[in-house]
Amino acid sequence: MQESQGPRTSAKHEIVVPSRSDTLLRNMTEVVGGPLGRRTAPGVTKPGFFTVERVLIVMAAVAAVIAVITKSHCRTTGWTTPDQYSTVCWSMFPNSFTEHRLGTLFPFFAPGPPFEQPMLAGWIAGATAWLTGPAGEGVGPQLAFFDLNAALIAMVWIITVIIVARTARRRMWDAAIVAASPVLMLTAYVSWDFWAAALVSLAIYFFARRRTLWAGAILGVGAMAAPYPIIVLVAFVALGIRARRVSEMLEMVGATAVTWLLLLAPVMAINPPGFPEYLKKRLASEPSESSIYGGWNLVAERMGWQGMDIGTSNALAVVLLAIVVLGVAALALYAPRRPRVAQLIFVAVAGFMVVNKGTEPWHAIWLLPLLALALPRWRPILLWQAAIIGHFIALMLFRSKVLGDISSQHAIDSPYFMLASMAAGAATCALIALTIRDMYVLGNDVVRRGGVDDPQGGVLLGPPNDPVVSLRDQIQDQIQDTGNVEHG
Repeated sequence: MQESQGPRTSAKHEIVVPSRSDTLLRNMTEVVGGPLGRRTAPGVTKPGFFTVERVLIVMAAVAAVIAVITKSHCRTTGWTTPDQYSTVCWSMFPNSFTEHRLGTLFPFFAPGPPFEQPMLAGWIAGATAWLTGPAGEGVGPQLAFFDLNAALIAMVWIITVIIVARTARRRMWDAAIVAASPVLMLTAYVSWDFWAAALVSLAIYFFARRRTLWAGAILGVGAMAAPYPIIVLVAFVALGIRARRVSEMLEMVGATAVTWLLLLAPVMAINPPGFPEYLKKRLASEPSESSIYGGWNLVAERMGWQGMDIGTSNALAVVLLAIVVLGVAALALYAPRRPRVAQLIFVAVAGFMVVNKGTEPWHAIWLLPLLALALPRWRPILLWQAAIIGHFIALMLFRSKVLGDISSQHAIDSPYFMLASMAAGAATCALIALTIRDMYVLGNDVVRRGGVDDPQGGVLLGPPNDPVVSLRDQIQDQIQDTGNVEHG
C-alpha cells in the first residue's frame, strides 16, 4: 500500500489572530495591552524569539504547574478517603498504585485481578511503577508514582499543544484552548485519559498531511488507551465515502486493525486471560454516577423507583451508541457541504461521551483538542469548561459523602450532584448543536470564513466530487458570488 503525499509549499501565510475577531478575547486582552496590533502580520513578520509555538509552550508549562498545585494537599498529606475527595485532589494514579499492587504486578502481563483501565494505561502504570523502586517504602513510592505520571502527562500536554497548533495551520493560536484549559488544570493528573487525547490529535495531524497509514496506525495505538478512537475512525470512513476516497479509508482501517492486533499479541501470548478478563469486568461493571444510566439509578434510589440493572444499561448504551453512529454517518453524507474533519470527529466523540456507560467528568479531556479545531470560540468553550469543572467538583464532594460518610459541610447529597451532572451534559450537547449548526450554516464556521475548505481535510480535499450537494446549494453559491461582485 502506498500513502498519498500532500503538496508542499514554502509560501508564508498570515496567521489568524483570534484576539482581533473574538469579542471575548478582545476584552480579555485589554489588561495586557489589547489585541495584537494591525501593523503586525503573524506568520509573515519575524516575531523574534517569541514565536506562536513558543508562547503556547510557555502557556502549557504554566498550566501544568498550576495543575500540580491543585493536587498539593494530597501530595503533602497522602491520598486518603474521604480527605482526597473533600479537598478535590483525588487522582487515579496513587489509588491504582496501591489497589493493583503496581510495584509487584505488571498490568495485563502478570496474572492477577484485571486492571481497571485500558491496556496502554496499564503499560504506562506498570513501567512508571517499576521506576519507583528507588523511592523506598511507605508513602514514598506512591508519591513518586504520581509525580512520574504527572510529569509524563505534562510533557504530552505540551507536545499535544504543538500538534494542535500545527494541525490548525493558519489558526495556530486556537491551540491556546488546550494550553490554558481550566479543565486540564483540574483534571489532567486525575487519569491516563490525556494519552488517548494526544494520540487522536496526532492521528488527525497525520491525516491532515495525507499520511493515512500513519493516521490509522496511531488510532490503533489510541484504541489501546481509550475506546473512543474507534468512533473517530468511523467518522473518517464516513467522510471518505462521501469524498469517494474509499481506498485511502480502507488503508486507515487496515492500519488501525493491524496495529491494534500487534499490540495485543504479546499480552495474549504471555497472559491469555488478561485482556478478556478486563473486557468482562468492564461489561459487568455498574454504570458510573456521571452517566445517564447511573444518574437514573440515583434518582430511582431516592424516589423509591426501580433502578436500571447492568444488563439493561448495557443494552441501552449499545442502542444509543448505534444512534450516535448513524447520526454521524448521516451528517457526513447528507450535510449541504462536507463537514470538516474536526467538526465531525468532535460530534462523534462528544456523542459517545454522552451515551457511554462509564463516562466521567474528566473524559472532557478527550474533547479539548477537538474543540480547538472544530469550534474555536472561546465563550462557549469556557462556559462548557465551567460546567465540567462544576460537575467534577460535585462528583468529588458526592463521593466524599458516599465513601467517607462525613458531614454535609464537606460533602453534597445526590440532588446537587445530579444538577451539576445534568448541567455538564447539557453543555456538551449545546456544543454538539453549535457544531452541527456550523455544518449547515456555513457563514457561522469561523474556520471556513477565510476561504479555507478544511485545514485537516488531507486526502478528502481536491477536485469537487460531492454528489450530495444539491442544485439548490449551487444556485445559492451563484447568488452569493453575484452579490459579492456587486458589493465589490
